[in-house]
Amino acid sequence: MTTPERYTIEVSMLGPSGAGKTSLLASMYAQYSDLIGATDLELSPVGDTAVKLSDAVARLKALSRSVQVRDSVDGTAAAGLHRYLIAVGQKGKKPRFTLRFTDYAGGLLRERGGGGVGEQVQQALANSPVILLAVDTAALLEQDGLYHDRINAPHLMYEQIKTLLQGNEQHRLLVIVPLKCEKYVGTEAGAHHLLDRVREGYKPLLDHLAHQEVRSRVGCVVVPVQTTGSIVFSSITESAEGRLQFHYRSRRPGAPYAPVDTDQPLRYVLRFVLNVYRQDRRGFWRETVDEMFSTDDALRAAVNTFASGTVSRPGIRVLQDHPRLGR
Repeated sequence: MTTPERYTIEVSMLGPSGAGKTSLLASMYAQYSDLIGATDLELSPVGDTAVKLSDAVARLKALSRSVQVRDSVDGTAAAGLHRYLIAVGQKGKKPRFTLRFTDYAGGLLRERGGGGVGEQVQQALANSPVILLAVDTAALLEQDGLYHDRINAPHLMYEQIKTLLQGNEQHRLLVIVPLKCEKYVGTEAGAHHLLDRVREGYKPLLDHLAHQEVRSRVGCVVVPVQTTGSIVFSSITESAEGRLQFHYRSRRPGAPYAPVDTDQPLRYVLRFVLNVYRQDRRGFWRETVDEMFSTDDALRAAVNTFASGTVSRPGIRVLQDHPRLGR
């Protein structure tokens, strides 16, 4: 199953190493088939995407059964770029477009002018109408955000996105996704506090997006996601050499894999990219055929039915709306 490049819509994962970008993709994949239900929407993994994401889901489920988990942060970039293809269309019919999720070792963002994988990362970001910005929630919140700059690199994220928007009129959606947030969003007050800290921790970026020269072409949503639902932050240790280790624990022995809100980023993404496809990518001839046979109306109805499942609860917030969110 191949799709012409113009019908392939890039979705880039932005964020530091260890924030949980791959886990986010895997958890979205695990949930969507359970949530599509009776809608007329079909999301089909292409090539080895199903195998790679299924393996990642298996690791998440095994993690949920662990009593203690250590998450090391050493500040280095393991070379690697991974792409996951999801074809989108109506059930039983040929896909209309393909989502290409690009995931990479966070440190690759620091590679400049060296070609290779780092250059591919920059190209993927430049071509992405949708960017998922992963946030390590413990680094953002613990010890009053002591490790936020070191781990989440908010100023680097700001510079990356600012550069993308310079001289480029492409409409974009930024979905900020706090991950590993199980400890913090269990209460309404905790979820509100997390949202406030996102606003503070990424203030230069959010202020830039709200500028009158930028606001009309960029939407922004904050969606905390619990990729396991059962593993919560415990503590942070730092070695004499300055190597950080974040410690997590199971809520209780044998706690089940129970992800929460992993579908929500995908609902926003699909609503936005459907409009990117319809307005920017279809082309004259496909648009003409769609109008003749009402295929566009059917796909739009299917996506909108799925996207209507976005929830309104503390911590989830559309910070900056955009017409292509079609809300």
